Amino acid sequence: MNKLDIKFFPIISSVFILTLHILGYLAALYLSNYSAFIVWILAAYIDIIFMLKLGKITRSFHESMHVDSLTQLNNRDFFYASISYQMEKMEKEKSNISLLIIDLDNFKTINDTYGHIAGDDILKQFSNVIKNNIRDTDIATRWGGDEFVITLHGVDIKEAFHIADRIRSEIDNYDFSYNNTFIKVTASIGISSIEDKMDIDSFIDLADKALYKAKVNKNSVAFLNDCVDIVA
Repeated sequence: MNKLDIKFFPIISSVFILTLHILGYLAALYLSNYSAFIVWILAAYIDIIFMLKLGKITRSFHESMHVDSLTQLNNRDFFYASISYQMEKMEKEKSNISLLIIDLDNFKTINDTYGHIAGDDILKQFSNVIKNNIRDTDIATRWGGDEFVITLHGVDIKEAFHIADRIRSEIDNYDFSYNNTFIKVTASIGISSIEDKMDIDSFIDLADKALYKAKVNKNSVAFLNDCVDIVA
């Protein structure tokens, strides 16, 4: 189902409903009352089934607009939509939001050595590792390329650091492979954490700066706290 199909849904549904009503009207003119009643019931039943199917297809389409096709994680559009809600929730609950930006180390070398199809497969495996190491309430996003973002609601900087380091360790110890060939993968993670609402891009930028520090050593976790760089 593509955008063009969705665009013409209102026209298709309108023509379909109009056709059913015309059939019902003709049945009322040329058939007995009982037969016309049966035709109207069948038309109404078909109409309901069609609208339910239409609703299901439309929902699936809109959901797919927020999902990265390769990894099946959320995409960047969904992140921006969800983080605004998370910040409002944070203010009401007087809690925290922490952000992890994860970047695969030397991913270009993997693509150059094994090919882009192998690289895509590694990204899928990598995404599964992330999914298996976060809570249902956490939001994992493919930010682009080999970069991923995880939103942790109600998690302060200390807890975020432990979560990030656990994910880093799981990635380091995971047996990534393609066509039965083992491929070593590590990742660096930058963290930012807030307890007051702030500009979304500034929030991301804090985590990105921390990621830059983590990438110096690779296979590490870093965050910026009171202008002090902390790397482990």
